[in-house]
Amino acid sequence: MEQITTNPRKPLDSPLVLLMPTKHMGNLLVSLQSIATLVQANQSKSLVVVDENYREILESIPAIKDVLYYPRASLSRANKLGKLGLLKKFYDSLRAYRSSLLLNFDSQPLSTNIALMSRIKPSWGLSDTPRKQLYTKIMDGNSVSPHRFHHYDQYARDLLACPSPQQYPTLRVLEKHSDSLRQILQSHNIDADQPYICIHAGATKDYKLWPAANYARTADWLVSQGYQVIFVGAGSSDRSIIKDINQKSTEAYTNLCDSLSLGQLIALFSRSAFFLGNDSGPMHLATACGVPVIALFGPTDEQRWGPLGSNATIIRDTQACTDVCSKKFCSEGFRCIKSLDENIVRAALAEHMTGPASNQTTGIKLQ
Repeated sequence: MEQITTNPRKPLDSPLVLLMPTKHMGNLLVSLQSIATLVQANQSKSLVVVDENYREILESIPAIKDVLYYPRASLSRANKLGKLGLLKKFYDSLRAYRSSLLLNFDSQPLSTNIALMSRIKPSWGLSDTPRKQLYTKIMDGNSVSPHRFHHYDQYARDLLACPSPQQYPTLRVLEKHSDSLRQILQSHNIDADQPYICIHAGATKDYKLWPAANYARTADWLVSQGYQVIFVGAGSSDRSIIKDINQKSTEAYTNLCDSLSLGQLIALFSRSAFFLGNDSGPMHLATACGVPVIALFGPTDEQRWGPLGSNATIIRDTQACTDVCSKKFCSEGFRCIKSLDENIVRAALAEHMTGPASNQTTGIKLQ
């Protein structure tokens, strides 16, 4: 441990493993600026470990060069023998790196298992890391801001004695993704040179979902304002939601669910006039692409999980919920998101249509 300097703004000079194999895209995006800060400060190589599903996000960040991908998707498709081979290759690569410090950014059992199997010591974990006794050091999460970004950034503050900027790393649009996206848009009769809006109406949890009927009427209104509307998403739940929206709207909107790679999605968002959606991974990705974002929040705490940067407008109902309300149960049926007024959402959208986007993230309250 003596090899790692903690002097302010001075580079590190010891091989690091930065472990973030989360399956949640939003969590990964919120952590990546802190990871990039540590990579750039390290004179020796830093190995970043992430889920293979997010390869194209990492490829879009020039500052992060050495990445080892945890084969989550490949493991789900492999037979028993294939699984053993994939895991052996992964752990052999991780151990061969011979790091002198592992920093675990993820707080899931899988990441602790990887940290243990890596045999890297010392290893540091966050305050909500499972099996804390396995780590050399646990960061004191109670001393930082509630936003998860600052929780992740404890490593940079401790090792570099200065915080990372509270933002996402710049995502570069690769030419191959831009070219292939244009072909996809042409096949769906979308004119890439005319303004379009991206909508993600899905989310990982039901309590994050604004009703399909609201999205349908809002999409109809956007078309009446002269915009092309594109729905994005991935998986059976998003497909079902978009189908429901199209059935409730006056026309069938372009549906690119499961049609785009993450690199193509970055290219799509980067060209979009703005993005509308629930609290989700795509919402964080759109914000990271720098476009104006209208993010709809329900019971999730935006002080902890809100989008980073100045290009996002958070809309929520701030009326107090009942005492028994939680993300698992709400006697009011999660009215904070289910009853969110369409007119307030349209007002926020109209602001971006008629003038420059606000330079600060704001919460719009229902009266």
